Amino acid sequence: MEQWILWALAAVGIGLLGLSFRVFSPREVWLSFLLNAYAASFFGSIVAGAGLLEYPVRFFASYSHFAP
Repeated sequence: MEQWILWALAAVGIGLLGLSFRVFSPREVWLSFLLNAYAASFFGSIVAGAGLLEYPVRFFASYSHFAP
């Protein structure tokens, strides 16, 4: 199932690649960026809340002394 989802996302990304060559106005660029960030934070909280993703407590703890 996961492989099918990855292939579908790759196909959508390749399909939308043609749209990225179009010149957008700065307002459209900022709007799409902010909506994408909002959607990513929304779905990220759902995925993390469902336990599908676990964040590391200390990221590269052996290399970084500043990580909490």
